[in-house]
Amino acid sequence: MRNTTVDLMRTLAIVLMVVFHFIYDLRTFGYHQWDIPDGPGWKHFRYVILTLFFLCVGIGLVYAHSKVIHWQKFWKRELQVIVGALLVTAMSLVMFPANWIYFGVLHFIVVASVLALPLLRYPTIALASALVVIAGYNMGWLKSYWPFHFIHQIWPDVLPSYANDWVPLIPWVAVVWLGVWLAQQPWFIRDPLKQIQLPDWAQWPGRHSLIVYLVHQPLLVGGLHVWRWLVQ
Repeated sequence: MRNTTVDLMRTLAIVLMVVFHFIYDLRTFGYHQWDIPDGPGWKHFRYVILTLFFLCVGIGLVYAHSKVIHWQKFWKRELQVIVGALLVTAMSLVMFPANWIYFGVLHFIVVASVLALPLLRYPTIALASALVVIAGYNMGWLKSYWPFHFIHQIWPDVLPSYANDWVPLIPWVAVVWLGVWLAQQPWFIRDPLKQIQLPDWAQWPGRHSLIVYLVHQPLLVGGLHVWRWLVQ
């Protein structure tokens, strides 16, 4: 049985992501000069999207593997996300060679999923670990550039100084662990949004989020290229 609340969370994250990237692409094509993604408001808009996505990562891992880890299923999904991450990196090298993506959303999900496995049966420990990471980050004890600062120190010119879609492991791994905790709370298990009846097409993006994530930017950029050609 599917959880409507999780499907709606994923769908909302996907919709917001497409809106965010469309506005970003409009800036790339010169249609506005808003400071996206790092300006006031836009940065926090992105944080909302990432929070929804990463909560769902933790929740999904619990639903799939909390009783027993199905290793074949887990690694099959990991492989799919790894391939997607490599495609994103390859496309970014072509489109944004100075700011290519070396650790974006999909790269993060690959690593964070592995780190969440030991906590799937221990929601209280997952919550405590998340709070420790969040507190440590905000107090300056844990740094967001770990572990990539080692690469910068050894090979300073290998990675870009500013990368598109950068998702630091710290503190965002804490959100995945919060998802592990959330998935096992009685009120969430009861599926609080199950009364919302949406057509299947409205829930489809949340159920196929990886596909949407991979194809939406090529479609948006391609569409803007076609539009520019038509209006010239």
